[in-house]
Amino acid sequence: MTAGLCVLQAFKVLKHDYSQAKMVFLERSSARAINSDSLNPPNPSCPVCSVAQATITVDPERATVQNLVEDVLRSQLGYGEDFSLHNDLGTFYDPDLDDNLPKKLFDLGVEDMGFITVLDEDDEPRVNLQLIVLVEKPEASADEKKPISLKTIPEIPRKTTAPKPATPPTNGQSNGASGQGKRKADDASLTNGEDRAKRVASVSVADGDNSQPIVLDEGDGGAILIDD
Repeated sequence: MTAGLCVLQAFKVLKHDYSQAKMVFLERSSARAINSDSLNPPNPSCPVCSVAQATITVDPERATVQNLVEDVLRSQLGYGEDFSLHNDLGTFYDPDLDDNLPKKLFDLGVEDMGFITVLDEDDEPRVNLQLIVLVEKPEASADEKKPISLKTIPEIPRKTTAPKPATPPTNGQSNGASGQGKRKADDASLTNGEDRAKRVASVSVADGDNSQPIVLDEGDGGAILIDD
């Protein structure tokens, strides 16, 4: 039963009737065995569901990259200067690759029922746009019709930027310092040689003469001081 309900909702998706489509699922925590919920809109931060789609009809004999860039992307969809076009063979247009502008799309690997991906490289870029290519056979009055036309104008949201991590507040202290600059000699337990002078003064003159230096050797592993 649940699978049958899902198939019925899938028909609405195929008709692009997303507002009426529902998610159907089993629920054991309530009195109802089967429950439903509305579809969530695409997440602009998701690399899968954020991709916008549109369908273009193309005259394979006349449609060029210039027609797609100027007549569709810039004139109708409002793209700026910084974007690139890609198909299964790779990149065939970007601001530094404008040699392909006069070339026909079908000479660059674009095919019927194929895809062209538009990557916006602006400072505030939009989500990726996927164009579905449909070949339209030229008619007698084909010269009056544009080589490329959009079936419907898609909604292309801007990409969301990830919030920057908050910087923890600082109180001016780093590694135990209080932000007062260099430590004073008293704080650093420095005596400017006073201990050495006291130790030398405490030694009797009889312990040495002019030819024999006085050697002070601490028994507890301290430094050895030699005084001439």
